[in-house]
Amino acid sequence: MYKIFINDKPLIFTTHIIVEGIYAGLPVYEYSSLALMTHVREVEELHNKGAILLCEDVELAWGELNQHFKSIVAAGGLVYNIKNQLLLIKRLGKWDLPKGKMDIGESIEEAAIREVEEECGISQLSILRKAAISYHSYKLHGHRFIKVTHWFEMKTMYNGKLVPQAEESITDAIWIDRADLKPLEIDTYTSIRDILLEN
Repeated sequence: MYKIFINDKPLIFTTHIIVEGIYAGLPVYEYSSLALMTHVREVEELHNKGAILLCEDVELAWGELNQHFKSIVAAGGLVYNIKNQLLLIKRLGKWDLPKGKMDIGESIEEAAIREVEEECGISQLSILRKAAISYHSYKLHGHRFIKVTHWFEMKTMYNGKLVPQAEESITDAIWIDRADLKPLEIDTYTSIRDILLEN
């Protein structure tokens, strides 16, 4: 299964109908390479809530989608402190996880650690595991881009003050107990909600 979030709505490539969870009830279509970009444009529309594409070969369908997008690689973290609290940031008025684009010459793991350090002012980070990969798209100057974000679960021994990176439109950074975090209730992006629900 692959999910790409278009205007914060999912277009899901799968071999089976989703009957449970937050994506149950989305309209279902049989995958067709000829109709693929029609579905993308439909999901881009404001009134649309997303769609499910039933595919015989998910990898083939996903590869065909990627031919229509320019790819941007990013990395970020689900970061826990010594109290096992999760790090959240507020960017452009919504709760988010720290992440950003990979620089030339660095590994995806290095990018993830650097972005967390820059966006939150913390240090002493170590990667525990690869947590997920998310995909979301946006349009810029007439081109469609797909941002591929690699997510890592991290631990930090840092216990100092969090410093939100204002130049990245981050206005707050907090630690929150996972028991207090309600992914279905907080004001966040659908792709971030998806990561929080699955990790």
